[in-house]
Amino acid sequence: MKTDSIFNLGACVAAAMSLFSGCYETPEIDSQPEQDPKIVVDAKSEYKVASASADPVIFSISSNTPWQIANDAEDWCTVTPGASATSSLTADITVTVEDNLESEPRTATLTITADDVEEPVLVKITQNAKSNLTVTSPSGMIDGNGGSVTFTVTSDLDWTITSPQTWISFSPASGTGSKEPVTVTASASEGTSMRTATVRIETAEDFRTISIVQDGPVTLAFADADEAARTFGYAGETKKFHIDASMLWKVSCSDPDVTITPNSGTTSGDIEVTLPYSKYINDKTYTITLESDDETIEMEPKTLTIIQKSFALPVNTPDLDGFTLTANGGTAYVKSQDYWKHGTFIWTFSDVNLSSGYFDINNWGSGGIVLMIRFGGKTENNLVGTKGTVTLSDGKVVYWSIDTGWSNGWEQDYPYTTDIDLNALKTLKLEIKPATRSGYSQNNVVSRKLWINDVLVYEQSLEHHPDDNPAHAIPWCGGDIWQAGSNHPGLQYQFGIGGAGNGSITIDSFEYKPIE
Repeated sequence: MKTDSIFNLGACVAAAMSLFSGCYETPEIDSQPEQDPKIVVDAKSEYKVASASADPVIFSISSNTPWQIANDAEDWCTVTPGASATSSLTADITVTVEDNLESEPRTATLTITADDVEEPVLVKITQNAKSNLTVTSPSGMIDGNGGSVTFTVTSDLDWTITSPQTWISFSPASGTGSKEPVTVTASASEGTSMRTATVRIETAEDFRTISIVQDGPVTLAFADADEAARTFGYAGETKKFHIDASMLWKVSCSDPDVTITPNSGTTSGDIEVTLPYSKYINDKTYTITLESDDETIEMEPKTLTIIQKSFALPVNTPDLDGFTLTANGGTAYVKSQDYWKHGTFIWTFSDVNLSSGYFDINNWGSGGIVLMIRFGGKTENNLVGTKGTVTLSDGKVVYWSIDTGWSNGWEQDYPYTTDIDLNALKTLKLEIKPATRSGYSQNNVVSRKLWINDVLVYEQSLEHHPDDNPAHAIPWCGGDIWQAGSNHPGLQYQFGIGGAGNGSITIDSFEYKPIE
């Protein structure tokens, strides 16, 4: 029994040694055996894309061998990348298409092949034909108390209408092709302003958006102002007017005489309207326009009419139609309400049509002091004259006249202006200003200049005369109501048609400017 056990143990040891010796001599095994070429594409066999603004098609390729993509519609279909990179055989593929402007669909076939792989992978991209979706504008604005408007959808595809606003509904809300009217209905507005809903009309290929506007308790108006509040004095004035508005607004006036501050706003507020000294012989009406400055809101402009009283008063009840004076064998005058001592005075005219008479500036009745200018069709009617006296506060009497020895002679012709036709009269400007003349007991005098149609025709100066004969020089005016101590207020300016006038003159404006 013992012998057998020893024998058996030895046999086991020998067998183990033999097994160890066999493992040591076995050759090395390759743990990365070579694989067959293979490509995996996770794309669908076919994609359908929209005719316009189509989303890109994206899929991926994984391969252990180089691959490439052939595209049979490269003129409108772009594939990126079109082949594997040397550093990677795996990539995401992006396919983009241009808008289809044709009335037929089109197809691009992508053929994906890999080296040593027999079967290619085919991917089709089918793009729909050009969409035919048109939507008309809404028929108007919905009343704030509720109501409806319509628009029309024309399409060759099924369409649907949606809006994030819940206060409107549509009938119908979808359609199948054709040309179909849609009614939009809105509930009564409970807000304090106009509201707008965005509406989207969509097909599988395209979409359009329109806006539905509902009027609410929206306000855009001038507050009520009676005629007295809207009437401005002739000497210039600033007045306030209130605007009720719940939107952006702007105000304007086409006449440059009117100044408005501010000229725009976002809510209700006041504006200040300023008018300068009146230039007109009759009351002048101006129109101020208030309108929405919000481009999304269409509203009729509102207007405010203001009136400025004339600076002039009628004399002998002339025939006055607007700014036109008419005489029939007599005179037609107006005169200023104010008195002026010196300044620049400018008249502008249109439609002068006198067959007899003349344009006359005649200051009769101004406290005994008279300035007269006549311009007419005859030489003897063209003259500048002054006359009268004034008693100063110290008791001294001063003559208002041309310098003819301190007498009260008062006429001076200017016949060199006969080439200016009375009926071509457009402007007349008179300048009167204080001056100082040395060598006389009374140094304070006054100088005068007269322009007709911007031509200087009269200058009261010893240095100025109508021809080369110094004897014809036009003298200065001696005596001065403007000198120190004079309590004379100045002259009212009375003007119009003088003599036995027949015809009419339109006086567009009369403007006074102080001497600076």
